[in-house]
Amino acid sequence: MKITKNKIIFFYFFLYISLVLGFYLNEDFAGGFKKDYDLHHWLIENLFQQGVLYGLLNYDVYYVPHSPLFIVYIVVLEKIFINQELYRFISLHICLLLPIIWGLSLKYKYNLKNIDSKILLPSLIFISPYFRSGSIWIDDNIFSLIFLSLSILFFIKFEKSRDKLQNILLCTFFLALASYFRPIYSIFSIYFFLNFFDNLKSIKNIGWYIFLNFILASPAFYYVFILDINKWAQSYLFRENIVTVLSLSISVMMFYFIPFIIKDFKLLRTKILNLKYFFFLTVSFLTLFFFFEYDRNYSGGVILKFSKLIFDNYLIYYLIASILILIFYFLFFDKRKKFKSLDTVLIISLFALEIDGVVYHETYDPLLLILISLLFKNKLLNNSILKFNYKNFFFIFSYFFIFYLMAIGKTFIL
Repeated sequence: MKITKNKIIFFYFFLYISLVLGFYLNEDFAGGFKKDYDLHHWLIENLFQQGVLYGLLNYDVYYVPHSPLFIVYIVVLEKIFINQELYRFISLHICLLLPIIWGLSLKYKYNLKNIDSKILLPSLIFISPYFRSGSIWIDDNIFSLIFLSLSILFFIKFEKSRDKLQNILLCTFFLALASYFRPIYSIFSIYFFLNFFDNLKSIKNIGWYIFLNFILASPAFYYVFILDINKWAQSYLFRENIVTVLSLSISVMMFYFIPFIIKDFKLLRTKILNLKYFFFLTVSFLTLFFFFEYDRNYSGGVILKFSKLIFDNYLIYYLIASILILIFYFLFFDKRKKFKSLDTVLIISLFALEIDGVVYHETYDPLLLILISLLFKNKLLNNSILKFNYKNFFFIFSYFFIFYLMAIGKTFIL
């Protein structure tokens, strides 16, 4: 079947209609988003009823793990539109900026001029249970991703444009906005700075860069450290041991990498089945068997939940996670490949997102899909995107659509 511009437009329109339908059906297949939304309004009624300034200065009265700026955003929506259904609907359409910005970034990075299969990648957002629930019930993660995506867009322009200082400053500005909605996203500043460093050759440019970072960080620094309003920003560092955190993070991240590298399965299988790596798999399995601890009935990722639901233990998870850890090593740290130090920084940043010890798919979905298509320099991932065609898209879309159906099933079963 020939793919035309009109067919692509119709496809996106159909996905948009499905999102609107989800809004009217109060969809929350990711779970917990409606509960969070109700919590926001409870907080507004109890804390912000005396005004925004009073709410900001007394934010530590209640423990709410959301940025106060995000709560202010909801307050502003309430003041302007009054009707909850109306401002939720308006907010949903603001969230549509995320796939639009992703699409613009793809066009700019890969010089997409004609009908290209890569332009379909942002459609994956519409079958993400986390994007759908978050946009329907107003979630801070979506808004922080919008600003982070804008930061990535200007980073891509920085990589390709002569006007580097302007793009550096705009990238930094939007990353700061993303961090105001979700402070942990500030970790990506390390990745961007290492890329910028070689291009900030003059003292003047370095001065502008430092000055902008200082100006953007000052309000947050004053609020958190001087006024000491920081309970909302404190994470319970390593509530689980390091083995648990690393294995869960890798298993969830690999869930998103796998569909992009599956065509290289023969290469990966050859390595995995190599006898010299049997020791690696054995050590990984035994390490997980003796040190993995996770007693929560929420989060953990689809592989962990599958093992617990089907077998009522984690043995299958230990086996699959061990294999995924090995593939993860081959994907990013195989010494026979050109070492991509910046990819390593990106991976460490992704680990840091779940430093509190409780690993959610929501943390990496759809963030990881955006990073795979725009930032990672890994050869296998890059080839997957460069050679991306409609057949690849059909497979990947089906893969994540099944995940969406699983989220629906989980809602009715559990």
